[in-house]
Amino acid sequence: FEELGATFVKLGQLVASSPTLFPEAWTSEFEKCLDDAPPIPFHVVKKTVEQSLGRRLSTTFASFDREPLATASVAQVHAATLRGTGERVVVKVIKPGVADSLIADLAFLNG
Repeated sequence: FEELGATFVKLGQLVASSPTLFPEAWTSEFEKCLDDAPPIPFHVVKKTVEQSLGRRLSTTFASFDREPLATASVAQVHAATLRGTGERVVVKVIKPGVADSLIADLAFLNG
């Protein structure tokens, strides 16, 4: 199901989260959409964050965890520590290509 893209995973998550609206067989099957999102590799995370910030990770963060705290169909989150203040933060990283995929999928679904 995930090969169809983020929009369809989101639809699967809606089905899984609505047991009173859909048959139990459907909600059970689509529960996989809630838990089974693969993480993107760290080199992609690093590049995405650096492009977004316009600077190197090491300039903004004293540390940045390579492993995500959580991952989902659209984004994943990483723990980090800000350089200078030492404040612990969570950085949400939108997976590359997701926005374009969502727009294309919604346009297709809209007919």
